[in-house]
This record gives sequence, structure tokens and C-alpha cells, in this order.
Amino acid sequence: MYITTPAIKKMVTMVINLKTFEPFQEICSKISLNIPNGYHWQWDRERKMAVIILDEEAAEIVFYPLFKEFRNHWNFASINDANEAVNDYIHSEYGLMPGQVFFTSHMVNNTVLGVAWWPWGSDEKVSMRVGLIPVDIQCPDDFAFQCLSQWLDIAND
Repeated sequence: MYITTPAIKKMVTMVINLKTFEPFQEICSKISLNIPNGYHWQWDRERKMAVIILDEEAAEIVFYPLFKEFRNHWNFASINDANEAVNDYIHSEYGLMPGQVFFTSHMVNNTVLGVAWWPWGSDEKVSMRVGLIPVDIQCPDDFAFQCLSQWLDIAND
């Protein structure tokens, strides 16, 4: 797998070993342990993230363990305290409204694992998206899918 990163006025290509991202794989495994049977991951091609839609009861089971697994969590009031790259990513991809939370991990190889928690339908449903946020690097288009499809059981469309 190759990732390019800005370096003194040129792009440099680095070979990335997926073993480097084992901490993210472990977090994804722990997230999946809390998801009740009958729910399935899908791939959100537009946002390049894994997505699962939970009902209110399942969401309660999944939500609170996320605070244990992720170093940071951001909401409408706190997002401006996030790392600049994470803040920019969240604002460009989503924006945060009251009730929504974005969880972020520590950085590994200029990449952050993130979870978007989006309640909707009068809080009867929650979309939970899991993705990889590149920080000061450019990743191949299929980079997130290659990683997350191995770490989460993403259904084929």
C-alpha cells in the first residue's frame, strides 16, 4: 500500500504496512463486539467510510463503550478544540450539530481512526460511520476500504 505525503515542495511515496495500523484494527474489533446480531456494516462510497444504522436500543449498547475506545470525542461545542486537520476534516465532510459526536483515536502514520455518531429520526435511529482521516498526507482512493473491510465485516453491495 502506498501513501504520499507533502515534503519540501514535492510528494513522497511511502510503503505502508497494514500491521502499523493494528491499534485501529483492535478498536474496530472492540466496536464490533458491542453491535447486536442482525446489524450489518455497509460501505458509504461518498464518504469513504463504513456505516451501520442502529435503532435506539442497539445505539445505547454501542454508544458508551466508544468513550473508552477513543482518546477524543468532539461535539458541537468542543470541535474547535480538535487538532486542526481533524477539525478541518469534520467541518468539510460533516459539520457537527447538537446531539452529534465525532470520536477520534491517536494518530498512527499520519492517520486517525474516526467514528461519526449521527442520531436522526427524532433520535430513533443512529448512523455510525467509521473511517480513516489522513493528516497531511494523501491516501489512495481505496485505502480506507482496504483497511476497514478487513477490520469490520462489511457487506458486499
